Amino acid sequence: MKKLPCAAGFFILIFFLVLFVMSFAFHLMIPDSHRAFIEEKGWDLAFYLPKKEPFSIPEYPEPLEIFYLAGVDFRGYEKTKITRHQYRLEQKCDTRYLEAVILTGDDKIIGSYIHASETVPGVAEMVEEEDYMKRDYCFN
Repeated sequence: MKKLPCAAGFFILIFFLVLFVMSFAFHLMIPDSHRAFIEEKGWDLAFYLPKKEPFSIPEYPEPLEIFYLAGVDFRGYEKTKITRHQYRLEQKCDTRYLEAVILTGDDKIIGSYIHASETVPGVAEMVEEEDYMKRDYCFN
């Protein structure tokens, strides 16, 4: 009969140990410069594993204009290998999650923007959190 409480306690201990390891890994996966850049704008990072993937500069003028309006300028980076880093934010926009996207090339930040979610097209300029929420992007 003593085995059941012992097994339950062991299960709870393992569960919290896994959560601790995941939290530690999450914090190690985000470079300090990216964390400081996002927090400097007033955004809070959510407990969610970041995505890192290669990014290719759009070739057509319409997507380039969208990125330009969001404050991302690709001039001078045509031959640079660009990487996109996506970080989920604590703040929500209606029912969608917001993601901070940082574009890096040659180990420096070349641009950033806010992306509403995978299902919503378009990007917005990476601005202070208060300014973003005051705009017509979200209806909170």
